[in-house]
Amino acid sequence: MTISFEAKPGVYPELPNSVYHTSAGVSKTGLCRLDRAPIVFRDALDNPGESKKSKSLVTGSVFHIAMEGAFERDCAVGPEVKDKRQKEWKDFVKNNDGKICLTPDEARDVFRMRESLLSYGPARNILSQPGRFECSFYWNDPGTGELCKCRPDWISENLLTIIDFKTCQDATEAAFVRAADRYHYHVSAAMTMDGIREATGIQPLRYIFLAIEPHAPYLTAAYEATADDIERGRAFVRRSLATLKRCTLSGIWPGLSEEIRPLNAHLWRGRHDEDEGEEISAADEEPTNEWWK
Repeated sequence: MTISFEAKPGVYPELPNSVYHTSAGVSKTGLCRLDRAPIVFRDALDNPGESKKSKSLVTGSVFHIAMEGAFERDCAVGPEVKDKRQKEWKDFVKNNDGKICLTPDEARDVFRMRESLLSYGPARNILSQPGRFECSFYWNDPGTGELCKCRPDWISENLLTIIDFKTCQDATEAAFVRAADRYHYHVSAAMTMDGIREATGIQPLRYIFLAIEPHAPYLTAAYEATADDIERGRAFVRRSLATLKRCTLSGIWPGLSEEIRPLNAHLWRGRHDEDEGEEISAADEEPTNEWWK
């Protein structure tokens, strides 16, 4: 069933996820593409839906669906197979077109993740309060006029507390802080909090990341965005939206530098060693390249 939707400033509690992602409006993902290189943003607009999700991204997406209570609607659990190239599995996927197909083991991991998170004190205390999963917000950026959008994983009924679920290979503090910096979690916090204020007139006060590992024993942790995180995120949002306006007006969407740059590989060795083993969560992006700003 095709849903006709024209994105305008406002709040849309029942908007399907697929409609949100194909609707007009700049999201955090779009800002990160702009920050990497404007041509990456332009290419995603011109060629939508061409990227393939990794296993970790699929796990993150299914976990979000399970937390929302929409697993049976959006997912299907198939037969136990040794290889997904088997005819039995291919037939199952064909018969469940439009759904995310999982093996029994994959589905079991997702529900164990959900159980672990809901038994974790901070998550249990917050999510037991009245709130809503996957509510869509749209607004016009006051600085550039660009239509922007966000879709917090969960927001309290009074709009003051936001939860962002993050599946990650390592939920310990040091590893999560590195991932947060690399994949711009501070941008998610700033854009979502300020966007909800623009759309509703209410300023959220807390943005909390609930990190969950997708393997036994499904370690869970909670981290809250600080005032410094929010300010850094706001600067990123302003810079990226200004880039978008400049590129839109000029029609020029730069890629990477056309200069021959010094390599200095030794300067990156320590950072590479620290980042090994990290995986991207469901909404995360690539590192930045800022030469053209």
